[in-house]
Amino acid sequence: MEDITARRGKFNQLGSIYPKQASVKTGHVIINGVSCYWLTPEKPAPNKIVIHLHGGAFAVGSIQSHESMLTHFAHKLQTKVLFVDYALAPELPYPNALNDVMNVYTALIAQYPGYKVDFIGDSAGAGLIVSAVGEILKKHIQLPNAAVFISPWISLHCDNPSHEDNRAIDPILSREYLKSSAKDYIGNIPIEIVSPENVELSAFPPVLIMVGTNEILQDDSINFYNSIKAIQPAAKLSIYENQVHVWMLTGMPSAASQQALTEIKEFLN
Repeated sequence: MEDITARRGKFNQLGSIYPKQASVKTGHVIINGVSCYWLTPEKPAPNKIVIHLHGGAFAVGSIQSHESMLTHFAHKLQTKVLFVDYALAPELPYPNALNDVMNVYTALIAQYPGYKVDFIGDSAGAGLIVSAVGEILKKHIQLPNAAVFISPWISLHCDNPSHEDNRAIDPILSREYLKSSAKDYIGNIPIEIVSPENVELSAFPPVLIMVGTNEILQDDSINFYNSIKAIQPAAKLSIYENQVHVWMLTGMPSAASQQALTEIKEFLN
């Protein structure tokens, strides 16, 4: 596998595929010791915040890779979006990223009492939301208002059938890449403890799970939906035909991306 610095640089180039939404302003902030970025539309809804957790297999991803996509999210939702620049593996393995997310979340709910705080996560970021909800339940603090998962990576074991079934039609991910990334992320902690699919969930916020048919991770979405709907009836699974992993990141202007944006807006409202 290529050098981590090179991988991060390459991944950051995803942010220049299409233009930002020009009316949305980006500003850096430190929240409870964690580097974050606010993306603020012209007329943000009062009393609402979206926290975004980015994908990148826990190893790559930054404001450079995700800013363009998130300016469109902020504009469409008319809501302030907070990008969390959480710790990355292999330098900072589990639980560093999860600790960063929890530090930001606890600070936000203290700073903005009465606000609706939603989570949006793509790929590994969606898995981090699952882990964070597990921690939130342990601490007996306010659950997020709702969550949106885009192409979530939930099982770090990477043994679901769709890994093989969709291998030839997924142009972005491979089981080998994900297994190697999972190894870097878990560090010295058993995978059974770290993998989001094993988090004990007695409750969960309403959740929209979105996945493309051309993804090796398709079963992660289906399995999580099937397990969570028993404890959260307001769970919804949306499967997008012929779409690839986190299709909005690489093709915001497409019909499928615009449809997904509209679906996210309707779900969060």
